[in-house]
Amino acid sequence: MFWKKSKIVSKQSPNQNRSESVVPSQNSEGVNKPGRFHFVPWVIFIAAILFFIGTAIKTSPYRLLRPYSVLTARHLISTQSQLSGDKSRWLVLIPAAQSGSESDFWIDQIPITIAAYMNCVTEEKCTPPHYRGYFEKFTDNILYRNYPITYISWQEAKNYCEIHQGTLPTESQWMAAAGITFGIRYPWGDEEPNFALANYDGFYQGLTPAGWLPQGVSPYGVLDMAGNVREWTLDPYSSDDNTGGDTDRILKGGSSSDYPQTLEITAFQWHSEQSAGFNRGFRCVYPADSIRTK
Repeated sequence: MFWKKSKIVSKQSPNQNRSESVVPSQNSEGVNKPGRFHFVPWVIFIAAILFFIGTAIKTSPYRLLRPYSVLTARHLISTQSQLSGDKSRWLVLIPAAQSGSESDFWIDQIPITIAAYMNCVTEEKCTPPHYRGYFEKFTDNILYRNYPITYISWQEAKNYCEIHQGTLPTESQWMAAAGITFGIRYPWGDEEPNFALANYDGFYQGLTPAGWLPQGVSPYGVLDMAGNVREWTLDPYSSDDNTGGDTDRILKGGSSSDYPQTLEITAFQWHSEQSAGFNRGFRCVYPADSIRTK
């Protein structure tokens, strides 16, 4: 607290040395008496700071950055949904009538996370990720549990999905979930990419938690369909065996280190199905009549 200190200047005769003595004001009983508390300027100052912070947050394109939660992500979904067996994410129904797919199917709202995949490893049903160097800390640090799992080969990703009664999406299923039949260029529409919509071009200096950028949501409510991690699909890049028995597979969506052109729904990349890298993740699709138990 702040209060005034009264100054009492003793008047002295011209023959005396002039001096000032500062003493606290006292009441009639000789007890120190605090001055008036100057809270009004501080209240105004704090209110002004809060106003400017609030305005900055409201107008910032990054105002919706937040951790993924099933409690807050449901409202993004425009079709039917159900929780995954472990209750960690929503499954979104992609209707054949609207998507142009052969039949209805469920798709994970977000890429499979480290937490979800490591549960499978703990149950000894999945192969541990092939993390190297810097990325080795990802499986042990709770701060990274909501990041997409990476360093997973195509076969290991497919195995995870099959264990959970699903499979990897075909390229056409993936594009349907991204909104290709809506005639849009990117999952969120035709607006040119920015870093509130997707994690790309090295802006965030690495991966971000799955579902962290809800402004980039697809028309059906599927998140992270552009940027962060490239996603494995079932489809081979070509029918030819270009690497002596090692088939290339198509990946969709681009990654945190890719250029904006890779974020387009129709864009694709490819890797050997045996490769496992920091920018490769996946999500699963499930039959429309399936009931999630795991």
